[in-house]
Amino acid sequence: MFDPTAFDNLKVVVEGAVYDLDLSGDISILDRKDLFDFAHYERAYVIHYSLPHRSSSISLELRADMGHFLAERNGLAEKNQAGAVIQLIYNGNEKIYEHQEELETTWGPDKSWEWINVHSSLHPPKVQGVLKFNRVITEEMVDDILQMVSFSMETLEQLD
Repeated sequence: MFDPTAFDNLKVVVEGAVYDLDLSGDISILDRKDLFDFAHYERAYVIHYSLPHRSSSISLELRADMGHFLAERNGLAEKNQAGAVIQLIYNGNEKIYEHQEELETTWGPDKSWEWINVHSSLHPPKVQGVLKFNRVITEEMVDDILQMVSFSMETLEQLD
């Protein structure tokens, strides 16, 4: 048996929180990916969900790279590097821009946003709002992760 990494433990928390909401009918899980990039030694867990019967959705991404794993392996937890990073991606149509300022204000000024327009010749245009928390999430912040998931649902209600 192996000792799970901080990433593994955080993934279990995210997955459990989102699946509990799916089982209760509060959200619908649209997709899930659990990836390992051998070239860059990076793990990623992505879970994509929406409120039932809504057009907007969120992808919650949990990522850890070699630096996070080495910090944990070498006992550098005190430097706040043993963990992972989380970002939320709001997916919707162009109406999401109507809520851009509201979303940025609601999540607070200490976070960064990137707004992406996706134009396709085959599909309708879509907009993504990428919310980055600008910090490493550690195992001690499990309650923060649960609040992120809950808060993401509340903000998703504002979009439709």
